[in-house]
Amino acid sequence: MPVIHITKTTVEKLPLLESGRVDYSDDVLKGFGVRVSTTCKTYFTIRRVNGKQVRTKIDTADKITAEMARKRAEGTLADMGRGVDPNEGKRQARKEKKEEDRQKITLQAALDEYLQKGKLKPRTIETYRNLCRLYLADWLERPAAEITRDMVKARHLAIASGKRERQRLTKKVTPTGDKEIAPPLRREAAADNCMRTLRAVLNYAFEDEEGGAPYMNPVNILSSRKRKAWYQVERRRTLIRNSDLPAWYKAVSGLDNTIMRDYLLFLIFTGLRRQEAATLQWKQVDFQEGCFTIVETKNSDPHTLPLSDYLQALLTDRKEGLKAELTEAKAALADAGKLPLKQQQTAFNRVALAESRLASQYVFPGEGKTGYIVEPKRAIDEVIAITGIKFSCHDLRRTFATLAESLDLSSYTVKALLNHKQQLGDVTGGYIILNVDRLREPMQKITDAIQERIKKQHGQIVQMQAKAQ
Repeated sequence: MPVIHITKTTVEKLPLLESGRVDYSDDVLKGFGVRVSTTCKTYFTIRRVNGKQVRTKIDTADKITAEMARKRAEGTLADMGRGVDPNEGKRQARKEKKEEDRQKITLQAALDEYLQKGKLKPRTIETYRNLCRLYLADWLERPAAEITRDMVKARHLAIASGKRERQRLTKKVTPTGDKEIAPPLRREAAADNCMRTLRAVLNYAFEDEEGGAPYMNPVNILSSRKRKAWYQVERRRTLIRNSDLPAWYKAVSGLDNTIMRDYLLFLIFTGLRRQEAATLQWKQVDFQEGCFTIVETKNSDPHTLPLSDYLQALLTDRKEGLKAELTEAKAALADAGKLPLKQQQTAFNRVALAESRLASQYVFPGEGKTGYIVEPKRAIDEVIAITGIKFSCHDLRRTFATLAESLDLSSYTVKALLNHKQQLGDVTGGYIILNVDRLREPMQKITDAIQERIKKQHGQIVQMQAKAQ
């Protein structure tokens, strides 16, 4: 380390560097120095404290003079000689300031930061925002640190008992232009999910990253041995029963909205999750090879499935149907010249919609800004009204999986069809590779089983003859 006598004049004469940095030590005050880099000159002290060499910054030369820096260095070096680490004081001050700022952060700010930096999927982000807006709206502007265990217990119970009803979201428009619908959660499930979301947000906002004392999250009161307040809601086990399949299929096939019709049929014949099917693009469908690939899946692994004969026909008709829809719309427009202006505008709108659907990259195009189907609730409600059979999109996935299991397909095959990951401890599963060709026969078997149950009429009285003795 070069040695100089640090004064205002000598420091000013030191040129900034084109690259790197150089430290200069004072010839009088041992441990006092100045660092020159490409952008500035910085005064510092360096000395051993309790056997460890400690370096601390005083300030830059453009903010204090050399004389001021020397006086500060004398005091700092004296403290270091007594075993005081000046950096520890700075770290403690920064920590206290950070803690003070954290105590002021609102629940809304904590939620926004968690959703932004938590590497969550878009649908998870939407769900978390909805839960907080539905059930914790009056807490969002409150400092998150003020949320207590008693508040958590009371709100958890209020949601589950129905005293804290969710707000209506049907009039709220999302950034994609689609109407937002409140998630159809049971009260106990909503209470648990809301508090799990709150726990994750508070942990992210307040847990000590430096390995200090763990943050006492108020939501943990629901897990205490004395309370055990989580409701442990059982997983839904609803599906389309075999006896209901004929009526359900007839009602779905009769929907006026052909896109929704084909979408619901595609779900039950593939077992896909609703978002996976909705975002399927034509470029991901290979008619020649008889398969399609879902790129964005729940477990992030691309999912390729074979097309059964039914699915091949459905997608082929879907593509041809879009062309036919445009042809019919243009024909109606050609005959609309003498109609009232309002009906003419309707004809123009019909052509524009048909053109946009045909040009869409998505197999199941929607009218919102996403470009694909977002909410099939209206079509589902229509089928329920006709048949009385209550179901959700995920019930169709359970129907597919249940039928697959009833055909005595191996668990590995069923998991592959549903794109479920093998368990970590399953060594055998790690050796089994089920490609699309291996899945083609099982997929066709499931399709055949669904069609067989659709055609079968349940509840008929059949005259039986007694065997001759």
